Amino acid sequence: MGKNNSNSKQAMWVALGSLASFCVSIITSMILSRHFDKVDYGTYKQVMYVYQTLLTIFTLGLPQAFGYFLPRVSREEGRDVVKKITTIFLVAGTLFSAFLFLAAPIIAQVLKNELLTDAIRLFSPVPFLLLPTMGIERIYSAYREAHISALYILISRLLVIAFVTIPVLCSDGDYKSAIIGFDIASAISFFVALYLKNYPFRNLSKKESDVTLHEILNFSIPLMFAGIWSLIIRSSDQFFVSRYFGAQAFAEFANGSMELPFVGMIISACSAVLYPMFSKMESEKLDPKRSVFPVWRSVFSKTALLIYPLVAFCFVYSKEIICVLYGETYEMSHIYFRIKLLVHPFTLIAYAPVILSIGKTQYYANVHLFGALILVALEMLSVQTLHDPIAIAVISVVCRIGRIFFMLRLISRHFGVSLIQLFPINLILKILTPALGTLFIIKYCLTDHFEYPTGLAMGLFLYAVIYFTYAHFSGIDYKSIIQPIFARK
Repeated sequence: MGKNNSNSKQAMWVALGSLASFCVSIITSMILSRHFDKVDYGTYKQVMYVYQTLLTIFTLGLPQAFGYFLPRVSREEGRDVVKKITTIFLVAGTLFSAFLFLAAPIIAQVLKNELLTDAIRLFSPVPFLLLPTMGIERIYSAYREAHISALYILISRLLVIAFVTIPVLCSDGDYKSAIIGFDIASAISFFVALYLKNYPFRNLSKKESDVTLHEILNFSIPLMFAGIWSLIIRSSDQFFVSRYFGAQAFAEFANGSMELPFVGMIISACSAVLYPMFSKMESEKLDPKRSVFPVWRSVFSKTALLIYPLVAFCFVYSKEIICVLYGETYEMSHIYFRIKLLVHPFTLIAYAPVILSIGKTQYYANVHLFGALILVALEMLSVQTLHDPIAIAVISVVCRIGRIFFMLRLISRHFGVSLIQLFPINLILKILTPALGTLFIIKYCLTDHFEYPTGLAMGLFLYAVIYFTYAHFSGIDYKSIIQPIFARK
């Protein structure tokens, strides 16, 4: 393999791109929240909320199409596939921008903020500029050059910080100057992205592919609907808690009902790397049990090595973490945080790359559809009977595990193995049993006697020393994860 070709290294680059996006979002919010009054800051955040909400519909599930089709055609034909998908993005972006401009007064009325009319119209060029930039990560993952997409994401996010915040910091700009800055950063990203989408095909002759626009849309539209159902699933908890339990309960719920950001980064990075690989294997009609399953199981095992010890620590020290982040006023939030953590042992399984690579996008969409209907029905029933916001959190986690079960059932049948064989049970027990045992001993015998920041820091240090000492002598192999990242070949 070449310098940048190992799966671990590719996943690392994708994860770094995700980390850059996360950091930019946090930094921008920190700066704007300190320099805007609440009206300006709230208006800016509402514009971003509207954009992110509608983005699911107008992207049509197309970013995933790059990872599905590119591994199935030659690189010469890849240029044509990228051109066709990008053309659809340009049309969708144009429609999205036109919709924002024309519907701005209606959106402002719905959200009860008259400032949104001008704000959304100022922002309306962004979809036209940013939708065609989507998919770069998938393209370069397909061609094993994820470091290029990571560099693009980093530069584009730095542009956002510069053009959004500098006018605010230097000339006391308002939300309009921040939005105009976002427009300028998006325009620069647009031209850079168009260049990078052609870069993998430099010095190659043009060749028409057999992939049609109809095939692309048949693949991607079910994913669009899956995204819509996912949007309902993500917002259902917040809606019921906010509507039926009041602002105080919602504040406690919002601060505690969060997923660990690094888990999502690692899973999305693994999925971006595995998806084109599995799609290529599927197109070559290889035996999935012999070719795909070992790779999938290996990645799951390595992900478990990284995530399970961290999840165990957060579970045991959930109260301390929440109190350090939000203050002791929100101590109650640690219950929601702990409940939410229970889903992570299942979300580590990157099921989407397998399901999408075998073309089961309709099944994927249907699971999200029925999952959304069941979730909303159960949470509504819970409100009428139990009337406890904690029950909402429990139902959400149980339903999510249920959706994952149906995804894994399809995968186990495709691999020709039992459901239990998908899990490296021995490795999981080898990680979690000593991890949880060590943590409970450290917490209840030592760090419970200290204030939250001190106790949390001491617990983390002692746990890291004891766990990695145990891992070294018990043969848990962390070198297999670290060495490929720094290896030259």
